[in-house]
Amino acid sequence: MLNFVRKYLGRFPRIQRMTTSLMWKKHMLSDWSNTYLFKSKIVAKTPFGFKLVSRKYIANRLMLQGTFETDEMEVIKTHIQNADVFVDVGANIGLYTCMAKSFGKHVVAIEPQPQNLECLYANLINNNWTDVEVFPIGLSHKPGILTLYGASGPSASLISGWAGYSHHFKKIISVNTMDALLDKRFADKKMFIKIDVEGAEYDVLSGALKTICRYPRPSWFIEICLSEFHPGGGNPNFLSTFELFLKNGYEVRLANTKNISVSLEDIKKWALDKHTTTNEFNYLFTPKENSSR
Repeated sequence: MLNFVRKYLGRFPRIQRMTTSLMWKKHMLSDWSNTYLFKSKIVAKTPFGFKLVSRKYIANRLMLQGTFETDEMEVIKTHIQNADVFVDVGANIGLYTCMAKSFGKHVVAIEPQPQNLECLYANLINNNWTDVEVFPIGLSHKPGILTLYGASGPSASLISGWAGYSHHFKKIISVNTMDALLDKRFADKKMFIKIDVEGAEYDVLSGALKTICRYPRPSWFIEICLSEFHPGGGNPNFLSTFELFLKNGYEVRLANTKNISVSLEDIKKWALDKHTTTNEFNYLFTPKENSSR
């Protein structure tokens, strides 16, 4: 039904923009109120078999129901099961961290946002998983301290003005690089890395060049927006983000069940047009067979 409504509204771009704007403002208000006013938590057993502790954010409720990003979930599940180590960058409350642990994988979870961390720790304790590596920091291109913007747990970003959130809500956090955290650990292990950092993925990857080139090559699931949510309406590092992988022996696909291949020509055209033709912003980067070393 929701897809039908979206397609119908697509015939009327102005109405669609107004509707999207109103829905997003409602979402932002919900995030703010559940961060500062209504701090109670929900505890429930998910359809995946593990317990999940969450706040009342819209995204968190969908996680509890098993209806959060269902296409992406199937892709992530498949790659987690084929990996030895799962690295969850922007772990949020730990949905994918818990998924990986339920499959018996070694997990490294990275999450700097205090509300998210509180739920992440509770989820690991409630499921009796005390061997997960949790780094309560952000990742960037170099070690230091940065400002994390946004009132909410789900949409906090290192980019001021991300998704229209006020820059007045902010926290100082510690950051390091992925290369420093992983270094030469997990040698000869198959790694699957998920990155969801609300627009800061290029800086994260700029601090992960050794990890991108390590052997065996990891597989990556990354959210990369082009025109969506970025202040000013565009991602200045969109093309460069993909080029980091393409020049190091990776191929790109849309991270959904259709598994559609994405070419450099596609990416260049989208960057030039300032919008994609797919309405997707999750991508899967996997090593080409002839570039494993």
